[in-house]
Amino acid sequence: MHFFGTWGMLFFLVGFVLSIYLIVTRLMHPEIGLSNRPPFYIALTIMIIGSQLFLTGFIAELITRNAPGRNFYLIEKKLGLE
Repeated sequence: MHFFGTWGMLFFLVGFVLSIYLIVTRLMHPEIGLSNRPPFYIALTIMIIGSQLFLTGFIAELITRNAPGRNFYLIEKKLGLE
């Protein structure tokens, strides 16, 4: 989660900031179309990639937390607590 989550959040935030920039420029210059510009599709792609990376890290974390061999411990000796 640390690796994929960090990269996922970074990608998503970059795409989100780029989207906000495009929306603001669209509001300031109404003659320029929003979806006619390549940065619009780049921002959407970056946000989708960021979401996928974040979810990959989240699912990997769930898989490692629920591994069947995670809670098996080797006990050297028993103390008198039965």
